[in-house]
Amino acid sequence: MSSNHEMQLVNMTNQIAANLGGGRDEEAAAAATCRHLETFWARSMKQRLVATLAHGDNGLTPLAKRAVSLLAERLDERQAG
Repeated sequence: MSSNHEMQLVNMTNQIAANLGGGRDEEAAAAATCRHLETFWARSMKQRLVATLAHGDNGLTPLAKRAVSLLAERLDERQAG
């Protein structure tokens, strides 16, 4: 992890995933977390968060990592389309 700001983004994402994950299967929880990030986070925050996927030791929980992977796919689709 390269900066304190990235660590804060990772921590917030982990918390969001934990809060939205309760009582849902993993895929539904990841989709809900991804929707939250898409809706409420600034583009620059989303881009920095997606960039953390390149680091093996990014600190994301498995659920948060799945949500960020979904977010990355959606951002790629928007750029391509």
